[in-house]
Amino acid sequence: MNVYDFDNTIFAGDSSVKFIKYSFLRHPFKVLFCTLKSSKYLFCKEDRLGKIKSEIFSFVKDIDDLDLYVNTFVKKNMKHIKKFYLDKRKDNDLVISASFDFLIKAFCQELKINYIATLYDTNKGCIIGKNCKGEEKIRRFKSIYKDTIINESYSDSLSDKPLLEYAKVSYLVKKNELISYKK
Repeated sequence: MNVYDFDNTIFAGDSSVKFIKYSFLRHPFKVLFCTLKSSKYLFCKEDRLGKIKSEIFSFVKDIDDLDLYVNTFVKKNMKHIKKFYLDKRKDNDLVISASFDFLIKAFCQELKINYIATLYDTNKGCIIGKNCKGEEKIRRFKSIYKDTIINESYSDSLSDKPLLEYAKVSYLVKKNELISYKK
């Protein structure tokens, strides 16, 4: 099995940022209100980024037919899937991402691969459990795939060091270049 981070790894850019921009054009007041509400977490000591991210995305609970909305966004943004990934893609690939599951799920359905992502309750507008980042990626992988070996892992960030070090062979992705990761 090969495991990939999503944003800036197989997707050119950050899908969450693109989704916020897409949503701002369609629902500017909802997005702006939630973004302003997130500022209360700027000085929070514990999981500040997760709390801010959760609050900013809370506008999704007010979107009619969120599945259709997300699928429309994904279809317009599949062009951002990097060529290196499309050339390497295998049916048993797995994406593990800190982005929210409702967004990653739609991309992975288009790619016909599996995923693990940060769980988000779209009805309440909040994260469920921990942000799927760093060590949490490995914990979730092991809880689902038990003793499955990761042959290759790919990420654009050293925040994925636990994932990079867990695989037999790992690569850092810089734009479209693959750089061997040395443990």
